[in-house]
Amino acid sequence: MSEFMKGVMLLKQDLTEVPAEEALKGKVVALYFSAGWCPPCKQFTPKLVRFYHHLKKAGKPIEVVFFSRDRSKADLEENFTEKHGDWLCVKYGDDILTRYQSKFEIKTIPVLRVINAAGKMVVVDGKSEVVDKGKADPQGLFAAWEAACNK
Repeated sequence: MSEFMKGVMLLKQDLTEVPAEEALKGKVVALYFSAGWCPPCKQFTPKLVRFYHHLKKAGKPIEVVFFSRDRSKADLEENFTEKHGDWLCVKYGDDILTRYQSKFEIKTIPVLRVINAAGKMVVVDGKSEVVDKGKADPQGLFAAWEAACNK
């Protein structure tokens, strides 16, 4: 992912760390801003999990990065390890959360933004797209996201 998240360490589902540039290289990346205490997030997260796992099973190069709005490290870890897909997470307290909330204009949650390798937002409302098309045609939706990233 070029310089976009260079030097950032992300958490895997087992809470071990991985360099973002290694984990995200060559993938379509969706940034997921959410929290375990948020009722709309609780409704959307299972839909995103289903969409993500369908694409991973089909061998598609997708990665979700969870930006938690949980109120403590313990809340983040419980939410992430128990309710999310096998994707990546920004560490609790990392200043990238504040920077990216501003950069990607996050006013409410849940929000799903798809970005290209340069860090430019190419899909503004990924949440609505997953809700509307993610179950019926996940591969078609992924293809549209991939095309947007490659423009």
